[in-house]
Amino acid sequence: MRRLRPRGLQARLTLWLLASVALLFGLHWLVTSRAPQAFTEEYVATRLQHDAESLMVGVHFDDGRLDVTPGDVAPIYERPYSGHYFVLRTGDQRVRSRSLWDSDLDLEGLAGDAGLVEMEGPRGEPLLVWSDVVHKRGRTVEVFVAEDLAPLEQRVATFRTRFTMVTLLLVAGLLLLQRLIVRLSLRPLDRVRDDCRRLEAGEIERLREDVPEELRPVVGEINRLLEVMQSRLERSRNALGNLAHAIKTPLTLVDQVSQRQRDRLGEADARQLAEGVARMREIVERELRRARLAGAGEPGEGFDAETELPRLVRVFRRMHADRELSFDVEVEAAGRFRGDREDMYELLGNLLDNAVKWASRRVRVHVEAGPGLVFEIEDDGPGVGAADRAGLAERGRRLDENRPGHGLGLAIVREIVELYGGRITFDTGGPLGGLRVRVALPSAPDDG
Repeated sequence: MRRLRPRGLQARLTLWLLASVALLFGLHWLVTSRAPQAFTEEYVATRLQHDAESLMVGVHFDDGRLDVTPGDVAPIYERPYSGHYFVLRTGDQRVRSRSLWDSDLDLEGLAGDAGLVEMEGPRGEPLLVWSDVVHKRGRTVEVFVAEDLAPLEQRVATFRTRFTMVTLLLVAGLLLLQRLIVRLSLRPLDRVRDDCRRLEAGEIERLREDVPEELRPVVGEINRLLEVMQSRLERSRNALGNLAHAIKTPLTLVDQVSQRQRDRLGEADARQLAEGVARMREIVERELRRARLAGAGEPGEGFDAETELPRLVRVFRRMHADRELSFDVEVEAAGRFRGDREDMYELLGNLLDNAVKWASRRVRVHVEAGPGLVFEIEDDGPGVGAADRAGLAERGRRLDENRPGHGLGLAIVREIVELYGGRITFDTGGPLGGLRVRVALPSAPDDG
């Protein structure tokens, strides 16, 4: 089974920081929570040793019997079940503290030099016992002094509970602080992402390079690639325009020669040659028109219909000044469309060219407000029947062979619309009565 791993940089940093904090605080809690127990036992052992020494001062032998001077016994050892006990043992003689009352310590098998041991008290409480062997007046005395650890253990448990709560609060606070630090540290990545979005929307021409040193090579490489792509695109467009210009003159010569040699050619050959020359001329004119329409746009510049559409219409007015066409342009607050500017010029240019070709006197262009780019282009020409509208965008399809054109414009329009995931429809139900083309392009998705 494949192990799941966090893919985001922020998730990875958060996970590793969480693991390190949990490990460090776990070790800290383990050491700190056990330290009071050790300190407590050490403190009790020191006190028991001191009490044992005080008891030995009062130890004496009356007629060979072991006894302790009452004045040398602390009052705590006189109160029944006080939690403080002692037992003195020599041979078969034993002296117990009054605090044991009618009970005794189970010292069976416990040597006097055992040091510190833990055992159960007369009422089942945990006892810490200090044992030692003392030689006094030529006799050996085993001393056992014990203290109840229950009150101290209860206080230690209370300390551990409070310490655990404080530790958890500190861990939670530190994790939130680390989360904030990670987000602040990765904020330059968010800024680079925002710059990429602005670049796509055409608001900027290149990414800002005032970024952390680790990101600067990546941003610089992206800017270099943008420059290379723009340079190649400009060279391609310039080469296409130059090629169209270069072909135009030889094509005119071919047409002139074919006209002079028309009598020598057969009628079918002459007509085929004329059609071929006419089609090549249309292609050349189309590419030259594209070169005139194309501006010096930057990559990702976007398309602002409110600014660009009137400019495009003025070009068509000049190109068809002899026909006195009327252009009705309506642009609602559509905003900037996040698409390639040249693609939009080619899309609208082809549709306007088709509308102008078939229009009698009027062409209407309407751009709607809303997400994406939605517009209608309509003419007052003869329109297209329902049976023929389905094949309008097929490459090379022409409805009237007597009109100029090579049938590629609408097919290119459909390709651009499909590339942007949009929709194109044809009908004749508009106010002008001719062909109405409606195009809806969705807005570019955000990188959430």
